[in-house]
Amino acid sequence: MTTFLGRHSEADDHIAQLVWLGHDVRVVSGGDDKAGVLDAFASGLDLPDWFGHNWDALLDALRDLDGARGVPVELVWDHAAALRQRDRGAYDTVVEILEQVADERDDLHVTVITR
Repeated sequence: MTTFLGRHSEADDHIAQLVWLGHDVRVVSGGDDKAGVLDAFASGLDLPDWFGHNWDALLDALRDLDGARGVPVELVWDHAAALRQRDRGAYDTVVEILEQVADERDDLHVTVITR
């Protein structure tokens, strides 16, 4: 499942609610081009050294993302508006990857915040 929140939503309250519910919340912030967003995911999620900084590697890394046993992972991509404005194709690709992984995994949910 993917949740989309805009700049006028209560994104911080949403994140706090997920933490309160006991979710393993992982926040990735920003990225204003393909390289920047891949770097943001690599650093924000502490991806392994084998992460190849391309779309296929991002998909593979998210499939392998470990969470606490029995605790849902909530992947929050915050400050996504810059990429959406500057490179809509790259933004759409990231959203497609996030939605694909969320569809494949029962333990992972995605929130995209465009502020």
